[in-house]
Amino acid sequence: VSDDGSGTGTTLFGNKQSVDDDDSISGVKDDVQTALSALKLLCPPKGSREYFVQENAQALSKLANYIAPSSRGDKAKTPTVRQQNMDLLLHHSSKLIEMRTLDALLRTLRDRHLIVASRLRRARDYWKWHVNLSGGWFGLFTQDLRQKVNSVFPWLGLNDLKERTQRHYERVTASWEKELVCLGKIEQVLLDRPEEMEVGSLLSVTNDNDDEETSWLGNLLSGGNKSKPSLDESTELMLKSKNRIWIRETENWCAKARQAISDSVDEVMIAKDAGDAERSEPQQFLKDWASYDSTKENASSWLTALSIVEYSGSPRRPGEQRFFQLSTIISQVKRYDFLGIPSSVLILAAANMFHDRVVAPHKQEMIDFAKSVFSAVWGVIEFRFYIPLKDIILDLLNRRPRMVDPFALSNEQTSLDNMLKDLGVGDGTRENRAVALASASRMYEQEVAGGAIRGIVRGKVAQLMLIQIQQLKADLLQAMDTIDVLVDANRLNVQLIAGIPALLIVIYGTRAALLFWSNIRMKNFRLPHDVHSEMSDYLKKVEECLVLSNYQLDAKGQEQTAASAKACLKPKEMGELLLLLHSYLNLLDYMSPPFPSKQCNSIHLSIQNLLLQGQMSTTRQLDLLKVIQAKNDELLKFI
Repeated sequence: VSDDGSGTGTTLFGNKQSVDDDDSISGVKDDVQTALSALKLLCPPKGSREYFVQENAQALSKLANYIAPSSRGDKAKTPTVRQQNMDLLLHHSSKLIEMRTLDALLRTLRDRHLIVASRLRRARDYWKWHVNLSGGWFGLFTQDLRQKVNSVFPWLGLNDLKERTQRHYERVTASWEKELVCLGKIEQVLLDRPEEMEVGSLLSVTNDNDDEETSWLGNLLSGGNKSKPSLDESTELMLKSKNRIWIRETENWCAKARQAISDSVDEVMIAKDAGDAERSEPQQFLKDWASYDSTKENASSWLTALSIVEYSGSPRRPGEQRFFQLSTIISQVKRYDFLGIPSSVLILAAANMFHDRVVAPHKQEMIDFAKSVFSAVWGVIEFRFYIPLKDIILDLLNRRPRMVDPFALSNEQTSLDNMLKDLGVGDGTRENRAVALASASRMYEQEVAGGAIRGIVRGKVAQLMLIQIQQLKADLLQAMDTIDVLVDANRLNVQLIAGIPALLIVIYGTRAALLFWSNIRMKNFRLPHDVHSEMSDYLKKVEECLVLSNYQLDAKGQEQTAASAKACLKPKEMGELLLLLHSYLNLLDYMSPPFPSKQCNSIHLSIQNLLLQGQMSTTRQLDLLKVIQAKNDELLKFI
């Protein structure tokens, strides 16, 4: 809308309207504030989409008049220029909020379809194994055995077991393919999603800046006068060709998204074994909601649609049952209610019986065993980790203990020098000690040669023996000091060598613990090489799926141009591609760690780029898949 300065304005539809700025706009103020608050809400990549839908439900309910395709132009009174600008601005904002909310709902529905498709694939593999088992020599043997058992117990009905297995396999295969088609349709709607409008420009028009005086909408909300420059900016923004094209694409996409959600839930209700009333109620609700029924545009309707989408993954599809499944037995036990007694009471009674008969009689033995295990573990930690680490730290800080006290060695050597001086063979200095000791040795030999007993009684044998004992003490301390210096020079090396077992325990123990935890999460105990091999198989299947889809285009004899090669994946192929990538990412998440998170995040980002918005051609997808396969091969270095 533009203003010519004469009191009249030209709208987007070309007609002249009078500009009346004194009309009541109290209702529009609330709508603007609601739109501003909702536009600031974003759903981060790892955020809760359900919470995002719940937060936007109230805003979508208040902005319902601007969301429905036929809501504009239904007023009995001809709107003014400013009112038409406001309606147009709120219409753009409301459609952007609706597009974000529908995107979150579609992604939630896609996750539910991925869960169901994975569940059906496991059931399909289960029945395929039974079908293969029924053939060959083992199948003939079991068939003869079943005939004999059936002849004795005809009420078991074992003759048609092979046919029943085949029927189950065909049913679950049909359900799996049907689920892939639904998954592919949802993903194609997400890939066709228009790019978001320039929210920064939209928020600047709606006064999300600090300069409130220069904003036309800010003055409008505060009750002030109109700001001409800001009004021109909003008019210029709305009249941009790309924004007018965007609003048409967004309206078409939102209607298509609602219809896709309705159709997908219809397929779920058809597959569910329920009554007509239970099926028709959510189906009729979603049909009215998809057709923008005015009674289904409130906040509770959006929450109801969210609950239906979340429930879509719960019902079991045809062929999903098995001969024996532990989870089914556990769920039946939990639902068991005999004579009005809930199953939880029976579980508590069984737990109490187990405590009284098993745990209580052997309580002390369990405590002693736990203490012995703790002592053994603490001994390993202290001997292999604490002591070597403490010695290394003390050695680096020069606080290492010594075997010989330097004062004791000096004291013994000084005492030896004094004893030699008293004997008369030395001067009491360290430099003359060797000569004095040699003289004392010759003197000792002479005393012993003259008679040992006489030398002890009347000579100096006793004094010479004490000198020899003192010499032995000094030499022993000197040798210990030399050994101490040698040990001190190699103490750090020894402690580092002693820490090698601790380092090996930490490295391989951590790997074993992480592998054990990842196996617990996968509920399947496998080696990392086996998991990596399965991940490589998934990538090869993805490549095969892309190659075969591209081959179908080539078989028509059309030229491979960008326009003809863009939409080359059909819904079933798209669903199969998503399921393979989902299975690969599940294994990648389970194995991170031991796989480093940096490499896993890089692969995850590349896989997201594989399904860029706008449906990338299979040629570019195959090129990007080669990069993903190269990154996947690099993970072997970390096993």
